[in-house]
Amino acid sequence: MISDPALSERPVTTREVGPRPSAFRIHLNLTRELAVTAFKLKYTGSVLGYAWSLVKPLLIFGTTYLVFAVFLLRGRTKAGENFPVELLVGIVIWTFFADATQSAVGAIVGNAHIVRKAYFPRWILVLASTLSASMTFAVNLALVLVIGFPLGWFHVGLQALLLPLLFVELYILVAGIGLLLSSLFVFYRDLGHVWEITLQLLFYASAIVFPFSLIPGRFRLLIAFNPLAQMLEDTRRALITPVIPWSSDILGSLLIVPCAAVCLVFLVGLLVFNRLSPKFGEAL
Repeated sequence: MISDPALSERPVTTREVGPRPSAFRIHLNLTRELAVTAFKLKYTGSVLGYAWSLVKPLLIFGTTYLVFAVFLLRGRTKAGENFPVELLVGIVIWTFFADATQSAVGAIVGNAHIVRKAYFPRWILVLASTLSASMTFAVNLALVLVIGFPLGWFHVGLQALLLPLLFVELYILVAGIGLLLSSLFVFYRDLGHVWEITLQLLFYASAIVFPFSLIPGRFRLLIAFNPLAQMLEDTRRALITPVIPWSSDILGSLLIVPCAAVCLVFLVGLLVFNRLSPKFGEAL
């Protein structure tokens, strides 16, 4: 090999090598790559591919609409005109919440081989699993909007400006639950079954399958304190019914309660995860 002394003696400058990426950028890139990989692997090898993510919410919508709107609620509510659209939007959001939290439960255990061999912030695995579910949610919601706007399903006004805040609130709740459950699941494997049962209870406790007009007044305030119910109904009001948001109408200044609950869940999840993460390698 022939070398030029002039080149070998010349100091290497920062411009030639390029700046070293920050830790934040490295973690962000790793999270993105893991989320995209998980999203692709979820549908790899299936005949219908991504269509499976549409089949599940559509089947739930069809079944619940047939049972509640056609058989049980016929003639009992004035909200019948909007109920099918409200039900569809609620199921799309619920499907994201259920899929994101369930995938987050096994985010650490399912990647035990990575946790034992490589060092990186473990919360990246949890965020990557929830972001993968967020991709499916974004496409599902976009399809509903694309189909619904030409058909006149949605009435967009100033209340629609709340949607980004509601989605941020929803993701903070999902991330907090994911951090808490994924860290505890490493040591208590029964937690996966417990969360499946909890999801079934939350499905009905969040008033997804029936309009709030059927809930007796004394129970509306209690359900309104459920952060998931608050986000679901406010999203419906922001998109479908051109009125003031439901939660502020019922809760008033007490709207701080479900919002504070979301922040509390996230903080508890983060603290528990940080406390238990150094022991993951030993328990896996």
